[in-house]
Amino acid sequence: MATRPKVLGIIPARLGSTRIPEKMLADICGKPLIQRTVERTLQAKKLDAVIVATDSKRIAEVVKSLGVPVIMTPPELPTGSDRAAAATKLFTDFTPDIIATIWGDEPLYPAHVIDEAVSLLLEDPNLHASIAADRIKNEVMWREPSVVKVLTDLQNNVLSFSRAPVPYDYMNTRLDLYHVIGVMVTRREFLFQFLNMAQTPLEKREGVEQMRMLENGFRMRVTKGNYGSLGVNTPAELEQVRAMIAVRQKGDK
Repeated sequence: MATRPKVLGIIPARLGSTRIPEKMLADICGKPLIQRTVERTLQAKKLDAVIVATDSKRIAEVVKSLGVPVIMTPPELPTGSDRAAAATKLFTDFTPDIIATIWGDEPLYPAHVIDEAVSLLLEDPNLHASIAADRIKNEVMWREPSVVKVLTDLQNNVLSFSRAPVPYDYMNTRLDLYHVIGVMVTRREFLFQFLNMAQTPLEKREGVEQMRMLENGFRMRVTKGNYGSLGVNTPAELEQVRAMIAVRQKGDK
């Protein structure tokens, strides 16, 4: 009987941030942002291990206090994917077949979203990568450049990403619209292949690294839902996330 592929969850977390100083350590209702993301990720059922890849001893101290392993990575790495790849090379507990890169600055979406994105690769051996997407709630979010919109075909394969408010509403039709949220799952070999590709024109234009996969002809599939997620990309979004978590905590009482 064939064994199930081994899945490693990696949370890249760098200390430096342009718009929010030391963002990963920002307090959100009594806990640092990175702690909230780690605690949510540990609830996923399809990850055989979870680690944090960071350039910061302060982030490492928070994560280790939660009992989660940390791999220190160079501060000059340009993206979370680069940090995840560096950590994969240094991880020795087992050789992962699939890497789930979980963005450290999105603490709101439920853990089962990570499992759903992993399942897409487990179910389709020819699929190179998967992501998750949340429903866009209003026109303000649709027009916000920090919110990366995703367009898919009828089988939920990605057609394109954009920071612009796409698609254009030419026929004034009803359509559920989605934005990317914080998990990208790839096969181990493809992660390194992807990072060895040269940056592509649309990737550089949009500032969305996943465009590199599409521009080189590789398939990526999306799991969609209505999760009520929001990433912490701006000070305003940090305040919104604090307010959303405060409301959820009141509801749990």
